[in-house]
Amino acid sequence: MKKIVLALLLLPFSAYAQERLPDTIEAGWKGKPVCVVLYEDDEIRTGTCTYPPGVGQDRHTHGPYFTYVISGGTLRVTTENGTRESTSVTGRSGNSKGIKWHELLNVGDTTVQFFFIEQKYLSNPDQ
Repeated sequence: MKKIVLALLLLPFSAYAQERLPDTIEAGWKGKPVCVVLYEDDEIRTGTCTYPPGVGQDRHTHGPYFTYVISGGTLRVTTENGTRESTSVTGRSGNSKGIKWHELLNVGDTTVQFFFIEQKYLSNPDQ
């Protein structure tokens, strides 16, 4: 009987843990898109994401990607490890092996814009 009660208590948590997070394109800000697809095929997707001051991106996940900063600024980034501020510098680039999840908010006074190339077949690092 104790096992059944424990299983019933944990059911809501296991359902939450398996909830699929949106990817870069699916995640917008308060129901409005912030990213635009420029090119897409079976393996990659390219696009831009634009964050005016006070705008961010709801929680989402990334597979491996490359990014280039078109227009820099300051973002508040929240991950499973906490919240920090990050300054993106115009003209800089970088890459990532993927992100389990993060949320963004432009806390600066300039519009931040990124160009990205991501691998589609690995769009969710938890899979």
